[in-house]
Amino acid sequence: MRPGLNLNWIRSFEAAARLQNFTEAGQELGMTQVGVSQHIRLLEKNLGESLFHRLPRGVRLTDAGEAYLHVVSESLDRLRDGTTDMFSKRLNQKLVTVRANIAFANHWLAPRLSSFQAAHGDIIVRVLASVHGSDMVWEGVDMEIRYDPDHSTGLDATLLFEDSLFPVCCPEIGERLKSTSDLPGEYLIHVIGNRRGWNEWFRAAGLPSMNGSREIQTDTSGIALSMATKGAGVALGHQSLVGKLLQSGELVRPFETQLKTSGVFYLITPSERPLSVPAQQFKAWLLAEGKLS
Repeated sequence: MRPGLNLNWIRSFEAAARLQNFTEAGQELGMTQVGVSQHIRLLEKNLGESLFHRLPRGVRLTDAGEAYLHVVSESLDRLRDGTTDMFSKRLNQKLVTVRANIAFANHWLAPRLSSFQAAHGDIIVRVLASVHGSDMVWEGVDMEIRYDPDHSTGLDATLLFEDSLFPVCCPEIGERLKSTSDLPGEYLIHVIGNRRGWNEWFRAAGLPSMNGSREIQTDTSGIALSMATKGAGVALGHQSLVGKLLQSGELVRPFETQLKTSGVFYLITPSERPLSVPAQQFKAWLLAEGKLS
């Protein structure tokens, strides 16, 4: 069974082990020598091992105590470093936290982020993946890039750019698609929940319904694009997300027919919470980049 550890006992042990003195440890922690001694006795009982040799004048670590001090010190150092990394920049108002659709973060934001860094090297950008239900939690998040937001109450939504949607696939599948009539012979990758999908594209291409076609389903466009690059099937890709993949040759566009998709990617911010100056700068950069898309 894993021992149940009390963090106060650990604090007392670390101070006493570092100072080699229970009284000095108590002074550092704002406790009595008796309190420190009691914490360490409870810790030793819990661990089933003596951590100190009690001497007439002071204490000395046992071999087990020496080994345990290394573990505790390393853990506390990691905790301090992690706390500093995560929160010190927030206290200095130099951190911008943006939550984003995974496909958008990978295929639109990441290739452009270096231009913001070049202009604002003192601002730390933290990009978090949006998952189902996370849009209800705004603590510690400055803004979100959301797919089709429905203009939720209490949030301001700004359209980033107009977009278009069209089939994409790996080059091997692309070679087999001589005409749109060949599509039913391939697996079609469908993103569950997207308002515009294959049936609408089939109608735009003058084809019968996709009913009866072989299909793969996923809940994110990022996974759909990954499947398409690996040859699992044909996905519908947004121009804003697949541009680099088409340029690199990882994906090809077999047909010209496309769907215009106005109102897809929005920048969302809480209505009644002012943005910090760095967040305002990042928002302005996002909107400017959106106009260039």
